[in-house]
Amino acid sequence: MIIKEIKLTSLFVNTENYRFEPLSSQKEAIDKMIEDQEDKLYSLADDIVTNGLSPVDLIMVTPSEDVNKYIVLEGNRRITSLKLLNNPTLIDDKYASLRKRFQKLQKEYPDAILHLKSIDCAVFDNPSEADIWIKRKHSGELNGIGTVTWNSQQKQRFEEKTEGKSSIPLQIISLLKSHPDVPNNIKEALPKLNITNLQRLMSDPYVREHLGLSINNGILVSNIHVNEVIKGLIKITTDILNPIFKVADIYNREKRKQYIDSFEDSQKPDLTKEEPVQWNLQDIANSNGKVLQTEDKVQDKKSNYKKSKPRVSLIPKSVVLHIKNPKINKIFEELKQVQVKTCPNASSVLLRVFLELSVDAYLEKYNLVIGDALTANYSKESLQGKVSKVLNHMTQRKTMNNDISKGIRAEINDKNSVLSIESLNAYVHNEFFYPKADNLIVGWDNIEVFFIQLWNSINNNE
Repeated sequence: MIIKEIKLTSLFVNTENYRFEPLSSQKEAIDKMIEDQEDKLYSLADDIVTNGLSPVDLIMVTPSEDVNKYIVLEGNRRITSLKLLNNPTLIDDKYASLRKRFQKLQKEYPDAILHLKSIDCAVFDNPSEADIWIKRKHSGELNGIGTVTWNSQQKQRFEEKTEGKSSIPLQIISLLKSHPDVPNNIKEALPKLNITNLQRLMSDPYVREHLGLSINNGILVSNIHVNEVIKGLIKITTDILNPIFKVADIYNREKRKQYIDSFEDSQKPDLTKEEPVQWNLQDIANSNGKVLQTEDKVQDKKSNYKKSKPRVSLIPKSVVLHIKNPKINKIFEELKQVQVKTCPNASSVLLRVFLELSVDAYLEKYNLVIGDALTANYSKESLQGKVSKVLNHMTQRKTMNNDISKGIRAEINDKNSVLSIESLNAYVHNEFFYPKADNLIVGWDNIEVFFIQLWNSINNNE
């Protein structure tokens, strides 16, 4: 095997790709890939022009019968995406909307596409030499020989390191690991804890209130003595670790309320035992891994315990959305910087723009643009109609549950709401309509989950 730079035009999509039955031509192979993958090819192309091809996962090829031509053994999706980027007309009229999106991407990233005319490939003398590596990539863990995938907790640890933000479940796990009242058997089982269930519980204000916790800018904080807070966290962790525990037990708001209300007094924090200084879970342990006690905080004003500060921007700085579009991402970051108290007009107008661009991105991602319009913006559909269409689509695909969807609809359709479509339009067009900073902040908090789930859906293309 050697590494060789090969022109894209010299790479053939494999007509005997393991994804399909054998095909007879390049055209059939590309058409079949489009039929099978559709939007996933676009997402892949978008990622490639943004981040480049993976340096740790080379395209595997073998020489073709044609001189200086190669058949792709591994990486057929990537090569198909690149061929479509270079020539969107390869996409038949049946997938006209997909072709338009590739044409748009081609116009937006000409320099990136130019640098992808030649590809570093791993060249094998014959297909059988590559089979062992292809199997290890696509056949699961293979008792440790293949790729061992990360669980949710491990993924969040990676995000914590790369993005500098600890998730709510990881903050709780850190506290449980360091606190002396937590039994060793629980500490040892924490790596196996289902953090999805933990996140579901901690996203509920009722649950947090009865555990003596609140969230400030993505950080769990409390005014209750840590030894009291730990009681409820031990109970929750013990239950989630129990094999008979089911997500159905905490699936909706009413179920979570019933669950928390069922705790015995010994399993609940005494909410009357307040601390003189608010503490947060991220700073709970010192360098030796020992929990700092209340006396330490009172005696040492310079300790790691900090009073939380009220946020000054419309969007909390802790909110992370993985937005690949440079302009939309820039607007999002500016909304985390502009001080809403002193610039409520700028914040409200920018939020209106961010909402529409986000919704348009979703509609284009899922081919929901009406008519033959190239983009959602050109469709002339109202913002209210577009938001409603996105909510319907997310609900149907179960990327947003009905309760959240109903809440968002109520927020955007209520004329008295600060974040109704009518109000958002008035911020831009009505010279006598002034937004209030506090109302804007509350409004964002009510619909934040909509933006998070919208951009997760765009990125995951689920």
